[in-house]
Amino acid sequence: MLFNQRRVFLFCLLTSVSFFTISGCEVFVDFGLKSSTFELYESKIPGNELNMLTLMLPGYQANNPDFKYIIKYYGNDRCTGEYFAGDTLQYLVEGTWSLPEPDVLRINLDQFVDAEFKISKLDKVTYLLVTESNAHGLPIEPPTTPLHMYNRKLH
Repeated sequence: MLFNQRRVFLFCLLTSVSFFTISGCEVFVDFGLKSSTFELYESKIPGNELNMLTLMLPGYQANNPDFKYIIKYYGNDRCTGEYFAGDTLQYLVEGTWSLPEPDVLRINLDQFVDAEFKISKLDKVTYLLVTESNAHGLPIEPPTTPLHMYNRKLH
């Protein structure tokens, strides 16, 4: 009898570990960060309709395909941010990323983004990243603000 209880316990334990392992990867696989490219096209502080990219990126024009902020994620937890105006690369920065939880992206990129963001999939290629406390790096108070970032997966 004790042998059967141990077998049942081990089966339940292995099933639970397998479930959490598989379900924990779902958002990661779905979001597809490793070796992928996203366009950050809108960044807003909740309650403010202004797209913060128009303030942070020199000359940025919202809804104009000639102006792009591209984020590339690499398999070694490194990422880059590239700002293009037309076909011209305006600047390139390096940062880091990780997934502390299956649906939470920790990203430190550029001087404007340093936070843990909750990942929400809006459609097949669009993702919303939400945080209550982004360390924006600007010389304004408070030093952290909530932030919503809309990203479109390019590949």
